[in-house]
Amino acid sequence: MTEKTHQSQQRAMWLCLFAALMLAFFYWVKPPISIAYDPNDEQCLPDVRLALLVHGAASSIQRGDDVFWKPTGALHYIKQAFVLKRVAGIPGDHVQIEEGVVKINDAIVVSGFPLLDLKKTQVSAFARDEIIPPGYVFMIGTHPRSNDSRYWGYLKTQDIVGRGYKIF
Repeated sequence: MTEKTHQSQQRAMWLCLFAALMLAFFYWVKPPISIAYDPNDEQCLPDVRLALLVHGAASSIQRGDDVFWKPTGALHYIKQAFVLKRVAGIPGDHVQIEEGVVKINDAIVVSGFPLLDLKKTQVSAFARDEIIPPGYVFMIGTHPRSNDSRYWGYLKTQDIVGRGYKIF
């Protein structure tokens, strides 16, 4: 075996070892980024079919940010690993829900409750006029039939697993 062949084999061995270590690392340790795909016919954010999930604690969340969290509570039926929605309200914002219209700081963010079974619950049951408390955000989807904070209330910021960035 020539010296050049021996060096090539060593290089290939080290590359395979490095790749195996990286795979093992990302298997046991949370990866820094993920790709999220929404296979549903109706997305809560219709303009986002594929998104980049940058894992990390929620810090300086602003209105308009897209964030991911693991579905629990009212969204426990969701089979995907993460939910992506848009932040409509942050701590200190004024939320008003009256007659099916959701306003944050006097601006309409969404109208109607199309997922509501009117035979069991009246729209008036969702009425509120309050300030978003510290540690919580109000989430919306831009699709009219999005199951969002107008139905289930605030999301704890500690439940946010990362930010979302639209790929397409």
